[in-house]
Amino acid sequence: MAYAKNTKVPIDRSRAHIERVLENYGAEEFFYGSSPRGKGIGFKYKGRVIKIGVPIPKREEYPNNQTGRMKWEREERRLWRVLLIALKAKLELVDAGITSFEDEFLAQTCLPDGSAVGDWAKEQIGVMIETGKMPKLLPNDTDRILGNEITHG
Repeated sequence: MAYAKNTKVPIDRSRAHIERVLENYGAEEFFYGSSPRGKGIGFKYKGRVIKIGVPIPKREEYPNNQTGRMKWEREERRLWRVLLIALKAKLELVDAGITSFEDEFLAQTCLPDGSAVGDWAKEQIGVMIETGKMPKLLPNDTDRILGNEITHG
């Protein structure tokens, strides 16, 4: 069963609703992006930048006629509604104290280089499964993290 499979809610209205939900739960900033690589949203919450891609199917995956165009547009509208309900659920879990913001959005948290924790972790997990070994946390085994300082010794 596909959630919101027959929605007629325009995409811009879903995005505006997403922005309001994020603001209501304390997001400090909101952005929307679109490029040939895809579409997505991002927001800043307590200093953390979160980005979530929306996997819009390629137009060429649908028949090149009016019916195909309508199905493609309907699927894009549906995906924005799915993102809205997912964000509401995650933020409500956090607000109710059932889980933490970090647990709900860890995979989508941006690292300093702009990549997401989830993308980095997927690669690391693959290496661990393949080798059966944990990766080093630091490049040198003798490095120790004390607070925010790295000392050698």
